[in-house]
Amino acid sequence: MLQQSLDNLDAMILEEKKRVALEFFNEAWNSAVEEGIEAKILAESAVLAIFTQLADAEGPETVSGFVKALPQRDECGDFLPNRSVQ
Repeated sequence: MLQQSLDNLDAMILEEKKRVALEFFNEAWNSAVEEGIEAKILAESAVLAIFTQLADAEGPETVSGFVKALPQRDECGDFLPNRSVQ
């Protein structure tokens, strides 16, 4: 029972971190667009920076796994506009 409560708390914390992280990225994205950076340039730069940082933090295998999962995530609609993180 206690373990289930701890697992639920961990899941809630993880979801909150994801929500806050997405807010940070959206703010940065909007600021860059306001400065005149086109979405495609911003996206390419962001992906390169993100994968480089992820490889440094978690290793290149993590990046490889993430990249391999992208087609399935696309099929599930993860990249549709106005999608909300739950």
